[in-house]
Amino acid sequence: MSTIEATVSMLEVMPEDARLKVMEYTRELFTARKPANPFVPLTQEQILADLEKSHQQIIEGKGISMREAMDDLGRKYGFI
Repeated sequence: MSTIEATVSMLEVMPEDARLKVMEYTRELFTARKPANPFVPLTQEQILADLEKSHQQIIEGKGISMREAMDDLGRKYGFI
């Protein structure tokens, strides 16, 4: 399933009021006068430091699976 197919699938099962919120948020994204990319570029050292921190967290058993992360986001934003 492609990203667009998954997105449409989620929108189809979403309650109408939630769909309207998504539509309004999307409209705001396209009409806002903001820089195209809100993220600042990272240096190689910053990226490697973040990866090392993440690796250490996994070793310590603090990581969660992608499925758990997606389920948490789904519950948080009302998709599931």
